Amino acid sequence: MIIQTPSYKILRLKHKIGQVVLPNSPSSSSAPFAEYVKWFRFTRFTPDMPQSIDIQTKSGCNAHCSFCPVGKEENKIYGTMSDELFQQIIDEVLTYPSIRRIDPYLLNDPLVDKRMPERIEYIARKKGKRKKPSVRITTNAGLLTEEMGYRLLHAEGLDEINLSFHTIQPEVYEEMMSPLKFDRVMGNILRFKQQWDKFKGQKPKLTIWTVKTEPVIKNLSNEKAYWKKNGIGFKARKLDNRANTDIEGVELGDREFVRVPFCVIPFWRAWIMWNGDMIMCCVDQERSNLLGNCSNRPIKDIWNDPLYRQLRKNWRTKQLDGLLCNDCKGT
Repeated sequence: MIIQTPSYKILRLKHKIGQVVLPNSPSSSSAPFAEYVKWFRFTRFTPDMPQSIDIQTKSGCNAHCSFCPVGKEENKIYGTMSDELFQQIIDEVLTYPSIRRIDPYLLNDPLVDKRMPERIEYIARKKGKRKKPSVRITTNAGLLTEEMGYRLLHAEGLDEINLSFHTIQPEVYEEMMSPLKFDRVMGNILRFKQQWDKFKGQKPKLTIWTVKTEPVIKNLSNEKAYWKKNGIGFKARKLDNRANTDIEGVELGDREFVRVPFCVIPFWRAWIMWNGDMIMCCVDQERSNLLGNCSNRPIKDIWNDPLYRQLRKNWRTKQLDGLLCNDCKGT
């Protein structure tokens, strides 16, 4: 039985208010209130083509984080995207006047693809002097060797690198980000920062991303101070279950998981697997809802097909039975 002390009641009240002011949606971590604006806009004026594209160039991840179901799939297919398909996708989406961002990774660590710098360089070459779309990767830095760091910087096509580093507490880090080793990955990050400092070309924005599990929340002020001292930005993102109920049982959060009340993702973002399959979102690691395959059809055509339109209708009308959305929860 939980004794509801005055401080506990205040925390619960803050959480209830936060569910209204800071909506519990899959992409609400950066600018929460903006999710309301995006919902109002994109559900009424859905663009004819996606504004953001995530591309899995190679399946797999070198870590098995306790808060992530990637690597535990039953319906996974393994492979690497061909250069021809990757270039076909980039060539198409760069014709979209409204394309805002390209993320060349999905349900994987981008650096498992040894050719990632060349992929990024191709995007940069095709973009030319255009500022948009921006190009971003998020990596756990376990494969961020000195050579890889050099190649990524000299590709001069990245606008943002997010380094997924769960905590500066070694024992907690190794427990939650197995089999990565704290000292090795920390060394990779600090060495890359030195490379970044010395590099004279176009530099990507560097940010540490961590997940707000209970150990991180308790140590949050120290986490912020450490990365500030090292000259790297820091962002603590909310914990969600990635539509996987097993994660709830791990009890990493400091509050209950609550079902997502609305989701803007199907209205403006597209997700492409290494073989060209287009899935509904970044938590569909089981490929439960295939919307088409862009290896032999334009992405824009699939985006406007009945399957995609039905998915959006289901979200507008909250008819989510049979979709993984029913199990998508955050804290």
